[in-house]
This record gives sequence, C-alpha cells and structure tokens, in this order.
Amino acid sequence: MILQLNINFQSIDSFIAIIFLILSLVLIFYGRKMVKILTFIVGGIIGALLIYQYLVPWLRIGEPLNYIIALLGFIVSGVLAIRLIQLLGGMIAGYLSYKFIYPYFQDWMSSLIVAIIVFAIVLVLFDKLLSIGTAILGALLFTHAISNFIPLDAIVSLIVTILLAIIGAYYQFRH
Repeated sequence: MILQLNINFQSIDSFIAIIFLILSLVLIFYGRKMVKILTFIVGGIIGALLIYQYLVPWLRIGEPLNYIIALLGFIVSGVLAIRLIQLLGGMIAGYLSYKFIYPYFQDWMSSLIVAIIVFAIVLVLFDKLLSIGTAILGALLFTHAISNFIPLDAIVSLIVTILLAIIGAYYQFRH
C-alpha cells in the first residue's frame, strides 16, 4: 500500500508566514531579551558539552556526578556567555568594520583605528544597538511575512517596517 500525501504548498506557505509573523512580533517587542536567553542556552550547551567531553573522562567519576558536573558547566557557561556577549558583539563589529574599511583606505593602521572606534562604540552602546537591531529585523520579517497575505507596495512596506521598528525599539527601551 502506497501512502499518498496531499500537500498543499499554499497552506504550507501560509503556515510558515504565520510562524514568521509570530516570530517577528517577538523580535520587535522582546528581541533583546530573546537574544540574551538564546545566548545563555547556546553558551550553556557548549560549556556542558565541552565539560562532558573533556573534563568528565579525565576525572573518572561515577555516572550521576557526570551529569551534575555537566549541568553546573551549563549554568556557568551560560552566565559567562551572557556576560561576554557585549565583548563578542564589539569584537565582531570591529572586525567587520576593519574588513569593510580596509579596501577603501588601503592602510591597515587607519582601518585598525576605525575598527577600534567601532569596537568601543558597540561595547558601550550594545544594549541600545541590540534593541534597535532586533526591532529592525523583526519589522523586516513582519513585512515579508505579511506580504504572503496582503501584497504590499514597496513604499507601504518601507513605511510599515520603519514604524514597526520605531515602535519596537521604543518598547524595548522602556521595558
């Protein structure tokens, strides 16, 4: 007996668009908090895996303690990841600015100075930039997802994106 699947791609596109709408609203209004939660989870998983992979075999302890040590590694690594997210964001922004600026200046020292300035700015303003960035990303995702249901003109899409980004950034700054 052959199982036949009757898949309607229009309904799948609509379902994905609805998921994107929900995700976009979460990013618009709670993006900064979501990034920190995801950073804690990813940092914790990496720390727990490293501890379980390398430290636990070296310690040669029993089975229940392996998991307890890995859980402690998860918590410590997650908290450390949240504490270092600003530094990592600044380093990424500095590196990207160096790679972007270097072809124009053709001088590594001038490019490095610009990269250090960008690093310092991002380090100091990280929470504000994160709120703005997640609000913009959420607004872009919203207009993309809503266009599956309502075709939007480019100008209308731009206006909706700007308004949602401003509202979302303002909301994130207040909360």
